[in-house]
Amino acid sequence: MLLKFNILKLFFIIFFITNANAITIPELSASFIYGENESIVEACKIAKDNFFDKARRQAYGSETISGESFKICTKSEDENNCKLFSNTFRSIGSIQIIDHEFFKFKDSRDCKIAALGDNKFEAIVKGSITLKKLPEPDINFDFRVEINKNDFLAYPINKSRDQLKKNDILKIDVETIEDMYISIFQWLPYQDTYSIQQLFPNVMDKNNFFKSNVLNTVPSKTRLKDYSLRVHYPDEEKIFTDDVQEFLMIIGTKNDVNFFDKYNFAEFGAKLAEIDNFRQYVKAYIVRKRVD
Repeated sequence: MLLKFNILKLFFIIFFITNANAITIPELSASFIYGENESIVEACKIAKDNFFDKARRQAYGSETISGESFKICTKSEDENNCKLFSNTFRSIGSIQIIDHEFFKFKDSRDCKIAALGDNKFEAIVKGSITLKKLPEPDINFDFRVEINKNDFLAYPINKSRDQLKKNDILKIDVETIEDMYISIFQWLPYQDTYSIQQLFPNVMDKNNFFKSNVLNTVPSKTRLKDYSLRVHYPDEEKIFTDDVQEFLMIIGTKNDVNFFDKYNFAEFGAKLAEIDNFRQYVKAYIVRKRVD
């Protein structure tokens, strides 16, 4: 699925603090621009997902982006989007949606469709929302994670198989303070803004129980011959930049949590809010188009 251009109309937001942890945004608007071949139902659903995503980012603020991600984003051709994506992804594991209400338009529907011309349309939603920052995990429930590179080289996926075999490979190191279960999710916003894929555990590498004070790797050492995490640059005829940003969310839990292989943003946020105690880290990295 290729990137669908969407516009989140920014409004001046007043935050009301309803208690020590909850924030109410009394009026928020979000939208999604789509083509004539897409359904109104799906467009309105995506506009509502944008609404929740925007609320999380507005409520959590700029503190979400780490110094590491900031440095990585400054090296990207699209630095501003990289920072926005990093904030967006990190906020999912930090903010819980408590309550929301979509306002009705004059036709009594909660999603308005506007024609923009050139067979383009805009699905618009407005509403209010209350969110709460999730509690910080136990200070001793922690881990550290490193990836082998922050800057990868890869041929576009429309190149030959022999060229694609030369693309850089992603490797992930994790060391935990306590025994815990590690799950890793990947977000490729240039390809699909709304979907998050589980990268690990997977059908080739199922054991995600990591013992404390042991350097664990993904792929695991016993599965290195079975698979690799090779990066790819998107089809160069559809993505017109020289680099794209990709993101990993590494989640540590005390109990073994069953995750689906794929989530949208709203589903993923709701799933994380159900977990009593977890630690998350987000890793950003850049994939540059290889042209030699």
